[in-house]
Amino acid sequence: MRLERFEPAGLQLLGEGVEKKVFVGPKNEKGIISVRKEWMDKETPRQLKGRYYLTKIAHLLLPRNIPDIHQVREATDGKQAVDSERISHSAGQALLQRMRRSGKDEEPARKQIISEMGAEAGKLDLELERIGLGFSIDSNAGNYTKNEKGDVYYLETFESWWINSTKKDVEVLFDEEALRDAINALSDEVVKRKSTHYLDRLLVLMEEEKQELQAQAEAGLAALASQVEEIESMFSPVMNDEILATLYLTKTAEEAMNSEVRKSARKVRDDIFAKLQVLKDEIPGEEYDRLKEQFLTLSRAIGTINMGIVDHTR
Repeated sequence: MRLERFEPAGLQLLGEGVEKKVFVGPKNEKGIISVRKEWMDKETPRQLKGRYYLTKIAHLLLPRNIPDIHQVREATDGKQAVDSERISHSAGQALLQRMRRSGKDEEPARKQIISEMGAEAGKLDLELERIGLGFSIDSNAGNYTKNEKGDVYYLETFESWWINSTKKDVEVLFDEEALRDAINALSDEVVKRKSTHYLDRLLVLMEEEKQELQAQAEAGLAALASQVEEIESMFSPVMNDEILATLYLTKTAEEAMNSEVRKSARKVRDDIFAKLQVLKDEIPGEEYDRLKEQFLTLSRAIGTINMGIVDHTR
């Protein structure tokens, strides 16, 4: 959902972590808005929607442990936010937020939270692992609280996948089979249908993300091939026996300074060097080595001037 600029002015700051700030909902005090901090990498629109669907499923499976999620959104200024159910803070969680706002040592508050949770936070982590969400758990004490009824809540939303920019692929952060098993075990048919719908929609989004990344990878390879071809075409005018022989015949600094062939070859070499520097981390190793060897062959033919003599050995 695309909105205007997110303006926190006037909103009550409920809490803050390393990655986001949490405000009380402007129209509903039973809701919160979690705003991703600017230093964080933005999620793609599909990742953001995937976070919504996976968290929705988690809430339906564990309604007394995972806050409900209402919507995800990105404002026109690029800020990304998640609207969720507000869960009352335990005394330790409230203390943690006060310590963060004042810049004081948070460790006493963390210890209090751990004491308040007892063994329940660990049990919740095991349950999340059982239903296939163990990949996304951040077990920092600040991500847990206990409401007035004694229910332990995990406060973070669930990331569905992250993008491996090197492989141009997605890395899945949930176990689909375990998640389906948990959904199929539900006795409430309405909740089961909703959860299945959310999971199916999530998988469609992830497949679309994969396809787009693959298309980008193919386009990148085509562009790279074109640039390699351009470098090879730059070599063509100077990498022939006649030109190389002429370059090697240049013996003195005076001859070198007066050689138009050498001037042209140096210009080509310098232009190729600039392109190779830009592309060295993108061109596959064998391909780069082949181009580098041609470059060194040309450089040796051009030579370097040392003590008035043209050195063709390096």
